Amino acid sequence: MAALVMVASAGPASGLEFGSSEETRYGAHFGADKWVDFIVYAPEATAVDLLLYSDPRARAPKHRVRMTRSGDDWKVRVRGANVGHDLFYMYQASGMRVVSPERPYGPLFNPAYVLNDPYAYRTDNVRYDAFFNSVPFADRQASVYAGGGKSAVYDHSRDRFPGHVKIAPEDLIVYELHVQDYTATLAKLPTNQRGTYLGLTRSGLRTPGGLAAGIDHLVELGVNAVELMPVMEYDEQTGNENGRLNHWGYMTTNFFAPEARYAARPGRQVVEFKQLVRALHDRGIAVFMDVVYNHTGEQGPWVADGRLAAKCFNLMCLAADRVYRGTPDKRHYLNNTGTGNDLDFSGRERFSKQLVRDSLALWHEVYGIDGFRFDLARILAEGSDDAADWVDNDPRYAAAHLHAEPWDMGGQWWDFMDSSGWGADNNRWAKWLGRYRDKVRRFSQSALKNPGAFKQLIEGYGSVSDGEGPAASSRPWRSINLVAVHDGYTLRDCTWFNDSDGSQNCWDSNQDEEERRKRQKLLLGVLLTSQGVPVILQGDEFGQTKAGASSQEGARNSYNYESSTGDLAVNRVNWVDWRLKDGDNSASPMGPRYGTELFEWTRGLITLRKQWSHFRRSEFAHYVSAAPDDRSGPINDGRYTYTWEGPASGEPSQLAVVWWGKAGEPDLMVVYNERWEPFTVNNLADWSQGNWRILARSWLGAGQDLCRPENWQKSCPEAGDLITVAGRSLAILISDNN
Repeated sequence: MAALVMVASAGPASGLEFGSSEETRYGAHFGADKWVDFIVYAPEATAVDLLLYSDPRARAPKHRVRMTRSGDDWKVRVRGANVGHDLFYMYQASGMRVVSPERPYGPLFNPAYVLNDPYAYRTDNVRYDAFFNSVPFADRQASVYAGGGKSAVYDHSRDRFPGHVKIAPEDLIVYELHVQDYTATLAKLPTNQRGTYLGLTRSGLRTPGGLAAGIDHLVELGVNAVELMPVMEYDEQTGNENGRLNHWGYMTTNFFAPEARYAARPGRQVVEFKQLVRALHDRGIAVFMDVVYNHTGEQGPWVADGRLAAKCFNLMCLAADRVYRGTPDKRHYLNNTGTGNDLDFSGRERFSKQLVRDSLALWHEVYGIDGFRFDLARILAEGSDDAADWVDNDPRYAAAHLHAEPWDMGGQWWDFMDSSGWGADNNRWAKWLGRYRDKVRRFSQSALKNPGAFKQLIEGYGSVSDGEGPAASSRPWRSINLVAVHDGYTLRDCTWFNDSDGSQNCWDSNQDEEERRKRQKLLLGVLLTSQGVPVILQGDEFGQTKAGASSQEGARNSYNYESSTGDLAVNRVNWVDWRLKDGDNSASPMGPRYGTELFEWTRGLITLRKQWSHFRRSEFAHYVSAAPDDRSGPINDGRYTYTWEGPASGEPSQLAVVWWGKAGEPDLMVVYNERWEPFTVNNLADWSQGNWRILARSWLGAGQDLCRPENWQKSCPEAGDLITVAGRSLAILISDNN
């Protein structure tokens, strides 16, 4: 029998036993002989109680159990009737409270706060009003717990493992989507499945015009990885205005639990999220998670009526000064995330580092997640003597892809883990390239005017400067290329709006819809013919728009366009409008009527990208000059040459590049025209002993703009000795020199 510990409100009639635990893993875990072990990190606490509930809505626990200190941790084990899978529990912690309105940073213990488990595998929906029935002042004597957001014991061994999909980093074609937005308008889904994990698993869904939608659309489009915007449990009431919710989900409260709101059946979020991962894997699509480890949804304490209040869900009232970074004077929370707090990763051994690694291991090993995109990843390296290598080197998720957003409000690290001794030889990090987005957008409006800078983009080097400058990547696959993502305008909207300060490099195309059509196809064309990993924002492939927002700023930053009262005018700003794929903009009048054309253009380019290796090299291709080497014959060495460059820097660029195929592959020539006027390449015969055929012309309409690469020798028209490329457009030629 394990040694008994002090128990309140539980006697022999309770049917429960309590004992000391030897468990070392944080959270709630099943042990031998039907014991459940609980362990929580609270190094400066003087006492921690485990609270057990029989009702998920109860404010008062049925049992209160005093936990035992073990170093920096507190532990206890429990067994008895109803102790096991789905048992609801919380914590209360006592200790010093040194904070004040003038000094909000520091130990913040108060047993009036009821806290959930930061390592919980499942939680009820965690939101501000589920936790607090009045302002949570730090000096309160009575509990303000509203009864929600409880942790639940969960046994993952009961569920089927979703497996993994292995895709080489250079082969990735990533599609960013929001679980709720992607299926919210699909009428053939049962109402309770729209905007849920389960809804995204369903095949056979169609647009109003009868085209593939939902998961079938992803397969038809040809992407091989889906990047889910945050699906860890988050507080949707944090950081909003009245009547709005935090829609995007970048306010994580629990790093081990899937978001409860996206379950079709309440309480089934763990199982349904695993079903989603398995459904995508069954279609050959890898699953990435957008993870937010730089801050938590607890934000920072605030002052109301002269008193300090704190949104304590868990970590802030368990280990505030061990988990969060303080300012140099240790009086305030450092806030380089702009959200109220930064997690502290300085030094080699920190609980916050273990929390991140344990979380990543869970999602990879239990849920089958294949890769991670790290929000504001610069925070992970800031103040740490081993940069972000502490994330990379954990063997539990060594097969997972790691993609970083390499900036925060404190600055940018464009060559993230590709500088100061870091590179592809000692870590597997890749990074989102905001510079790629900025420069390609400028290229589409004839404003880049720098052929050297443009070459860096299409060759996969990226850049750390606004113009031509040092490379950002030591391998092409370490450049994650994007022209639009959730954080900013959609691709369509970047051709619709002029941004007031130039930060988004968006232009309204002189309000010319034909110009918008050409530019959207050019942007997609550059993205999918560049070395590196392309990211496509949900719906950009058929003209998704957020221009129906109440302001231009809302269209740019739609993080809180979800109504707490169900206002459809608000919700539909972010929801994917599947009519646009049909070419029907009746529900999105500022969207295009040529969505079907955009979709087929994107699908064709993805097919081309997957067909041969030209645009997805694992190593940088070798450049060869035009002379003295005769490159027109069957060389098959996978190198490349710029066959046309002009005019000089300072004018919009015109470039033609030949990517020679490897053995068994044809040669491809891509001609890019940044100018608003057409230009002609008239020496095609110098670059192939075969006949060049025209594979793609972005300026032409549906049915003429591309031919399918699977049958190019019969379906693609011959080019002859010259090709004229329209303004702000590109062309792709193909020749078999094998």
